[in-house]
Amino acid sequence: MLIADFHTHHACPDYPAVLPHNATGVLAARWADTARRVADLDGLLAESGRHGVDLRVLSAPPAMVTPHGERTRPDDLRRLNDHLAAVVAASPDRLAGLATIDAFGGDAAAGEVVRAVRELGLPGVVVDCAAADGRLLGDPAARPTLSAAAELGVPVFAHPVSRSTLTAEFAGLGRLGTSLARGTINAAALLSLLTGGALAALPGLHVVFPMLGVAGLALAAATDEGALLSAPGRRAHVYADTMGFAPSAIRFATDLLGVDHVVVGGDWPVAERETTRERVEAALRGAGLDPDQRALVAGGNTLRLLGRG
Repeated sequence: MLIADFHTHHACPDYPAVLPHNATGVLAARWADTARRVADLDGLLAESGRHGVDLRVLSAPPAMVTPHGERTRPDDLRRLNDHLAAVVAASPDRLAGLATIDAFGGDAAAGEVVRAVRELGLPGVVVDCAAADGRLLGDPAARPTLSAAAELGVPVFAHPVSRSTLTAEFAGLGRLGTSLARGTINAAALLSLLTGGALAALPGLHVVFPMLGVAGLALAAATDEGALLSAPGRRAHVYADTMGFAPSAIRFATDLLGVDHVVVGGDWPVAERETTRERVEAALRGAGLDPDQRALVAGGNTLRLLGRG
């Protein structure tokens, strides 16, 4: 069974990974090592071999490589994407890449989506799910980016961010507070695509959210808007990754979105639980998936999203 991890981080060594805003505890204590690993491609490939992971989908969301409160400059985005394309070209059977895009950059951002896909050959993009000023992914400013991705037929990975107010309010919960804050804004971004009409207006849009934002799926499922997530014949293309590898969460996502709309995602190297063949297989069996369904979630759906299957 092919294992493809859709949620793996790598950035050009010139852009060190930035600690999530207000992060505390274990995450903050080990961030120097995490940042080193984000830039260590050889280490990632060696680890993938040891753990039986066949394909890694690399990404560096803007907030990961940009100081809190700042916008990633267009020239930096181009350098990040040029580096990523070169890295993937050197190991095309083991790596794929998602271009780093400032989703709220309007037409200029859409232009970088086109360049990254058509000129660099990158099969998707990663964006922050919200801007520092509070705008969510469903905001009109993000529509050019989403439209360009939909027209090109490439997926958009909506990555969580740390919002000052939420991280401060949840700081007493330690690392769980950091995750809750990031999951809350990620869930809100998903709901903004529903309520703002982007999913209905862009039927060709394929957007992937980490399991961290699964609360957005739960809330949507309880509303009329949520019908767009599962309605036969007009289902929006919303995907969830398995971040955390909890069988019950995977079962919920496959029940709501369909087994063809869930992908493996481990959040390497930020997450403490690494993606391994054994862990993926155990989680998918625990979710009650049959062999054909396990093959889809483990790698088949990612290959299809990337245009490889």
